[in-house]
Amino acid sequence: MKKRRIVLIILFLIVMSSGLFAQHAEAAEHHFDWLGFIGKTFNAVVLFGGLIYLLRKPMIAVLSQKTLEINTDMNRREEKLASTTRSLEEIKLRLEKIEEEVAAMKLAAEKSGLTEKSRIESLGDTEASRILEITETEITHKMENAVRNLKARIADMTIDHFKKEIGDRLDPQTHEKIIEKNIDICGDIIERK
Repeated sequence: MKKRRIVLIILFLIVMSSGLFAQHAEAAEHHFDWLGFIGKTFNAVVLFGGLIYLLRKPMIAVLSQKTLEINTDMNRREEKLASTTRSLEEIKLRLEKIEEEVAAMKLAAEKSGLTEKSRIESLGDTEASRILEITETEITHKMENAVRNLKARIADMTIDHFKKEIGDRLDPQTHEKIIEKNIDICGDIIERK
């Protein structure tokens, strides 16, 4: 309420002074108008003085609030910078640990690879020995089969040869004697049982 009165008074004074000075300025066109200059100066002082009086507390409050916001923002940024710096340091430590872990994993993989290589070589040697045994056994069986087949073939050839030779030399009388002799031998064998 008090502020409204002050504003109305200031506006009234401004309107009145500009009306008075405007009339006086028309009368004296060719000389320096001291009264107009003083009126304008008074108007400016009253206007800016009134504005400063009316806006001083709100401007101080606004500037204080803005200063507080800037300080809060600066503090928040400093905290964020500190947090980011800590995070960066943690990341650097993790990277160092990761390099160590990678080196350890590489060493473990090399050891595991060597162990696996030894195991595979051992299995390979065992499998090679087993294959050699199987191959030798198979070769032996094939040789034995081949020898048996060869013996059977030789026996067949010998029998065929003797059949032919006997057939050429055997006459019916000799043939009858051989049959009788075989029958006698079979009879003796049956009697013994």
